[in-house]
Amino acid sequence: MATTQLAIVALALSAIAMVLLIAIGFYVFSIKRSMALLQSEHEHRVKVTEEQLRHFQHQLDEKQNRSLVQSRHLQQLQDSFTALEAQVKEVKLQDPSMRLYQRAAELVKQGASVEELIQTCDIPQTEAEMMVKIHKDA
Repeated sequence: MATTQLAIVALALSAIAMVLLIAIGFYVFSIKRSMALLQSEHEHRVKVTEEQLRHFQHQLDEKQNRSLVQSRHLQQLQDSFTALEAQVKEVKLQDPSMRLYQRAAELVKQGASVEELIQTCDIPQTEAEMMVKIHKDA
C-alpha cells in the first residue's frame, strides 16, 4: 500500500506540476503579448516623434531661408540708403546760386510769374524771364 500511496502522491505532484507549467505558459504568453503591445506603442511614438522632428526641421529651414532673403534685402536697402545719403551730401555741397535756380524752376512749374521769381529767388529780371520761357512748357 505504501507504493500505491507513493504513486498517488507522485501522480498528484505531476498534476500540480502540469497545472503550474500551464499557468506559467499562460503568464509568459500574456507577458509576450503585453511586450508586443508596448513595442508597437513605442514604435508608433517614435514615428510620431520623427515626423514632428522632420516638420520642425522643415520650419527651421524655411525660417533660415526667409532670414537669408531678408538679410539680403536689408543689405540692398542699406546700400540704397548709403547712395541716397551721398546724393544728399552732394546736393548740399552744390553752389548756392544753383539751388536758387532750381527753386525758381520749381516755382515756374507751379505757375509763378516773373515778378514772383524776382522777389522770391532774388534773381535778375532777364534770368527770371528766361526761367519762365524754359520751364513754363516743361
